[in-house]
Amino acid sequence: MFAKVRGNTKVTTMFDRCLSLYAAGPRNIQSMASTTTMINSPAVAIASINNICKRLHSTMVDPIIDMQQLQNKLVELSPDIATSLTERGYYTTSSILPSNIIRTMRSQSINLRHQGRFEQSWSERIDSSTGSVVRFDKEGVFACEPDGRDYDVAPDLIVYMSVLLQTLPTVLCEQSLPTSEVQLSNQSFNAKLAVTSPGGSVYPLHIDNPQGVSAGDTRKLTCILYLNPDYEPDDGGEIRLYLDGGMKKEGKTMKEKTDKEDLDILDLTPVGGRLLAFWSDEIPHEVLATAPMADGKDEKFDRYALTIWIPTENYLSLHNYSSKFSHLRDLAFP
Repeated sequence: MFAKVRGNTKVTTMFDRCLSLYAAGPRNIQSMASTTTMINSPAVAIASINNICKRLHSTMVDPIIDMQQLQNKLVELSPDIATSLTERGYYTTSSILPSNIIRTMRSQSINLRHQGRFEQSWSERIDSSTGSVVRFDKEGVFACEPDGRDYDVAPDLIVYMSVLLQTLPTVLCEQSLPTSEVQLSNQSFNAKLAVTSPGGSVYPLHIDNPQGVSAGDTRKLTCILYLNPDYEPDDGGEIRLYLDGGMKKEGKTMKEKTDKEDLDILDLTPVGGRLLAFWSDEIPHEVLATAPMADGKDEKFDRYALTIWIPTENYLSLHNYSSKFSHLRDLAFP
């Protein structure tokens, strides 16, 4: 197994991670490796994960996610996901999981935080004056990397991650879909569970993968699941995407657009159950103030989000200047 840390996220091979998610299981877990690492089919993978779960020691809490139902939902949505990503650069739905599961996943996230699993979150952004990439701490934002140590506390988080990673890259690579040439991979991934504190905490404007292959970063698709089932409109914390509304805006052609004012703004609420996917290397985004009028220690306003980054095996798709979204970075960071 290989691993490297990048921006509060850990990259591991997909199948090794699936095994490590259940590291607290029986001593013969290694005997499953030769079978599980040969899996190419999402359905077979889920069946294997089910078998592993059944063999875990009895003190663990069973996940309530219906893995087959989640897989079927992702397959059902895949044409819409592929079309929206291709035409708009993003996709979103609020019906990926029922509310009781979202509530359970939030509760599990809170338990992980109370166990001390979270630390200060940081990311990278492009310095508008120099064009260089700089690291910055996200004030009021804390994060962890869910892994095998967490299955007994957060089984539904782990199972959701496994099913999404086994299913989504595969279905979006179907030849009939416009995302097939991107060649998304389930052989490695990055993941982060983050909480943004109330009292006005924000994420500055950034792109998730600003450097690409030159920095060994092959993340292509960002998938965020929001875990805030009691969200209200005044709670803030919207994610703001900077997008292109079309070939023309206010009489300007694509080549004549020169600054951020020429971009369309889309604000999406972090309501529980929302799944948001967008291109990691192309879509500028930021997070607006979270519950700005609330006490910074009032945990009921905490904004939880589980992010999974899926890499590409087609490195030419990263920061490709022929992409219809390649100009967004230059406009957002003039």
